[in-house]
Amino acid sequence: MQSVCAVSTLYGSASEQLSDATELHEAAIAICINGISQAVMMATPRDLEAFARGFAISEGLIANASDILDVEAEQIPDGWQADIRVLAAAEHQLKARRRLMAGPSGCGLCGTDSVSAAITLPEVTQSTACVPDEAAIRMAVQQLPEIQKQQGCIRGHHGAAFFDLHGCCIALAEDVGRHSALDKLIGRLLSQPLNKQQSGHKSLTGLQGFAVITSRCSHDLIQKSARSGLGNLVTLSPPTDLAVKSARQCGLKLFCFKRGELHRFA
Repeated sequence: MQSVCAVSTLYGSASEQLSDATELHEAAIAICINGISQAVMMATPRDLEAFARGFAISEGLIANASDILDVEAEQIPDGWQADIRVLAAAEHQLKARRRLMAGPSGCGLCGTDSVSAAITLPEVTQSTACVPDEAAIRMAVQQLPEIQKQQGCIRGHHGAAFFDLHGCCIALAEDVGRHSALDKLIGRLLSQPLNKQQSGHKSLTGLQGFAVITSRCSHDLIQKSARSGLGNLVTLSPPTDLAVKSARQCGLKLFCFKRGELHRFA
């Protein structure tokens, strides 16, 4: 057994050799709509156009994706700024309920005005998405690590992916925060063209498939999914009790893994 002195010397020596060898990047991201700051969030500074688009929809800042005209991101001192340009009608609605939020990557409920606002679910149109079968979900989850590797995802980031009902990957996003990873996925899905004549989805309602997130499921992920129109959500870790209650209340189909077994909670 090492003496206390020996252990102290060992740790003391290691602490003197500071390391900056990390691939996990985090920065302050300012979200602006028509030049007005709406939120400052901590996230990985990649795919910021998708992040801003998804955040605006999943947080209820913008009701319809078709109201978004353009998104541009640029680096500024001490962080990044994503500028969303929306229709005048959407800007008017936003000003009526404007709020400022600031939060770390582990928080998805920053800036809520009250407890009731934090747990309120949006009014969601009953999803027309078909319920995925267990085989498709398991196939998607099994191939997710390889898909992440092929697309250069960084170990330690949360991943969010959307699969069709056959278990084929349609879109993938990653971020140091699970909420931001889901926002980026939503943003990518909204901007992906349906066909050559269309620029992207106006809504995710009715999109056939399921989203997979490499994290536990909390209430705020249910909120974001419901607001954006996702019909099916799968997480790799168990849900909270409030997440289950919220998913059942808004009609979201929720599947979560618990000790390696897949369970349907809503």
